[in-house]
Amino acid sequence: MAIKNKRIWHPAFKKYMKFIVNHPNYKGMPFLFKENGDIRWITSGKSEIGKARYDWWDKKRKANHPTGEKPCQICGKVMKLDYVYPNKKSGFSPGAMSNAPDRLDGFHSYNLCCRSKQDTGRHKSNMARYGEDRRAYENWSEGDWKAASWLMKEFQKHGVSPDHLGPISLGFSHRPKFRPLTRAANSARNNRMTFEDIKLLLGEEIAEPIVSTHSKHIWNLLKKRVRNDADALKLGKLMRENMHYVLSVFSYLAEKGYKDFLIKNFLHPEYANYSIRFEGFDPKTGNYTGKISTPGTKKQYSNNAKRYIRISLESLKQYSLKKNRNLKKWLTNEIEENLNIVVKDLESGNKKKALLKLFETFEIIAKRLSKKFN
Repeated sequence: MAIKNKRIWHPAFKKYMKFIVNHPNYKGMPFLFKENGDIRWITSGKSEIGKARYDWWDKKRKANHPTGEKPCQICGKVMKLDYVYPNKKSGFSPGAMSNAPDRLDGFHSYNLCCRSKQDTGRHKSNMARYGEDRRAYENWSEGDWKAASWLMKEFQKHGVSPDHLGPISLGFSHRPKFRPLTRAANSARNNRMTFEDIKLLLGEEIAEPIVSTHSKHIWNLLKKRVRNDADALKLGKLMRENMHYVLSVFSYLAEKGYKDFLIKNFLHPEYANYSIRFEGFDPKTGNYTGKISTPGTKKQYSNNAKRYIRISLESLKQYSLKKNRNLKKWLTNEIEENLNIVVKDLESGNKKKALLKLFETFEIIAKRLSKKFN
């Protein structure tokens, strides 16, 4: 049996641990210390201690960290917990991901600087599907995300890379429909679309929705104006810009306290409650003869739904209008006025009216962006 090497905790991290357990923000945290007096920093979320801490965190319901930064357990490097570190997806990542109740302070012990090396669950061999799932959550992609993720497994079993014809980072749905590419070709494509892609998407749209509702306006305004590859690239750039604005609006509403409204209207945790199986999968075409969805009540499904919601909401932090002045440049008086009306409608409990006004706002944004297409 392999012996697991014991990691040495950096002195700066040990000092940080003492600071946290003595800070009033963590007053009442269950089981702070072990019987020998050591700090009980790590616990399993499934254990009785973990469940007790989960209840404690659930009652907090808001950011709890006293400084907004923490040292790495491995190297001691201090990093901020906000989404301020550029990543490969042209977005931003936090210095440490949230991890309550497993970690006492609510954050992963490994900071961004060391996590890919130290966290075995994040090694490249384990991250392919995880990364795809996460991108779908972060882009608030509609569609049967559970079936799409399980279909991706079928591709990967055969050494084929599943490619979204309509990239989810542009606002397209995460559907159980992909085309097979080599990993190199898929990586090279990134989120660029060709004229041929647009024609194929228009054909698929006849049978089912292909764009998330929050991004349908920009797609509907421009999809039939694409005449060549250059137009397709231009459309992709405008759809990506539109996504930034959509997520900025979601972030604004989340900060105002209307996360439940966003979850109800733009997320679909109900898909987590099914086990998916595909029949007759052909790795050469990506087609299959049947999809069998079996309802279940496994705790794993519930956890999957919670993870889906958590990651989707966490991703909005990098689009905060309070912290990112660049995102404010697109705000016009008309858009701001509309958002104020959305909030007022939500305050008065008129959620249906708020949703209609929100879609009206997305349409205004799309019309402004569409003027750049010429």
